[in-house]
Amino acid sequence: MNPLPDIKKILYCTGIGPNSAYIYRHAMALAEKFDAVITVLHVMETLKPEQEAIIDGYIGPGSIHDVVEHEEQDSVTRIKKHLQNFCAKLGDDSSCSYRVEKIIVAESTSPADEIVQQSTSMKADIIIMGAHRRSSILDALLGSTSEKVIRKSSIPVYVVQVPAGEQALTASGI
Repeated sequence: MNPLPDIKKILYCTGIGPNSAYIYRHAMALAEKFDAVITVLHVMETLKPEQEAIIDGYIGPGSIHDVVEHEEQDSVTRIKKHLQNFCAKLGDDSSCSYRVEKIIVAESTSPADEIVQQSTSMKADIIIMGAHRRSSILDALLGSTSEKVIRKSSIPVYVVQVPAGEQALTASGI
């Protein structure tokens, strides 16, 4: 008989949106239960070369890279601030904050591939992410990021659906 899985490394994927704190509560609950550490990952979807060429034509060559670099730095700052607020609301700043081992902001043309690659490189035991409602016909045809991660990942993926009533309660994102 195989022993029960031991969860020590959690990859929590965030879009830093309004429902992120609700999803993060699940990551924190598992981290507390299993005495695990959390890596927070935010993947910024980058432009394809042809899209970048069009933008360069409007705002000048290389300008988009400055915008992306600024957004990456801003994302790390926002995540840290949201984590501090989340931990303060729990009333246990020290216990809460030490669970986060690392914050990664990455760029990729395929967020799902980046999430799976990050989970592999850090040897994560589980991926935690939110379910996002389909917003377009393209999403329905191609599938959501969480669906793609589930198909590509070799480790369990814990997908959190935010109930409609919770959306107003979780105004800050992580």
